[in-house]
Amino acid sequence: MAFSREQALEYLTEASAQDRLAHSFLFSGPGRSGKRRLVTELFRVVNGNLADPADFHAVEPESKSRKILVEQIRELEASLRMCAARAKVKFGVVYEADRLMPQAANAFLKTLEEPPDHSLVILVTALPEELLETIRSRCIEVSLRAVGKAALIADEAELVDQFFHLVAPDGFSVATALKFSRAFLGILGKVRERIETEHSDLLRREQTAYKQTTNGSWLGEREERLSALTESRYIKARANLILKLIEVLGDALRAKHKSPFLDLAEYRVPVANLAGRLSSAELLKRLDAIQSLNDTLSRNVQEALAIEVAFLNAFGPAGQSSTGRMLADPIAR
Repeated sequence: MAFSREQALEYLTEASAQDRLAHSFLFSGPGRSGKRRLVTELFRVVNGNLADPADFHAVEPESKSRKILVEQIRELEASLRMCAARAKVKFGVVYEADRLMPQAANAFLKTLEEPPDHSLVILVTALPEELLETIRSRCIEVSLRAVGKAALIADEAELVDQFFHLVAPDGFSVATALKFSRAFLGILGKVRERIETEHSDLLRREQTAYKQTTNGSWLGEREERLSALTESRYIKARANLILKLIEVLGDALRAKHKSPFLDLAEYRVPVANLAGRLSSAELLKRLDAIQSLNDTLSRNVQEALAIEVAFLNAFGPAGQSSTGRMLADPIAR
């Protein structure tokens, strides 16, 4: 059963008041379900006026591969073994826990089973099924449901608009698929540039603030970490954009079967038009092609070429999928 964030907080607050709070939790749920907010609210509930940010320890993907590494888990465990600054209960939180590398996940098993004294561990993920069963079995899962639909951010709206501007009117052809892949790469370029600019500005401000108080090694370490964080944020943004294309095709499949529930309700009319032009079998093939793109990009491939092949599969002429898959194999090698 999935709870609203408010219901989950009420349940956890009552458990805390009765001293029945488990020591390891898994907060799961889709985007916009309030998982992160629930974590911070529980920290305040458990610690009251003694809640201190210094006792809230969290890790999330920072490497270029968007994986949580064993080194991050070791650092989190070390923080939990230290004395609390003020809080009654230290929190150790792993955001996007589905990104735990197997070595990191296995290293964390003992801590999940027996966290250090006066500490609580929370894993947060939208994909609990991706976690090792040995991880899930050691946690009490609190499943949250999404509340409402947030408006598309500018990049996502631009991508979906481009789809209905380029692909839907002109039909599915090689030329259209290639044109759309170039538009997608253009949006990705703007996303990367924006993230790099944000991090450059942050580093510049930190240099000004701390250059008199830190040694020279700090700058190199900070630059390296921001570089990894840039790549991590970019890959996450790219995955979210691909998800929007999955939602478009998924909505067309739902519309085909007269479902009133759409992920992108504001595009109901063009989605219905798309559904009227494609069979369910063809929609499923195209959906499968775009769903495989994130997996392909997680390997050592050339981004632009992988996207071009996937778009030929997903948005090219009928029968392109088999050709596209034959093209995809050499890319991964």
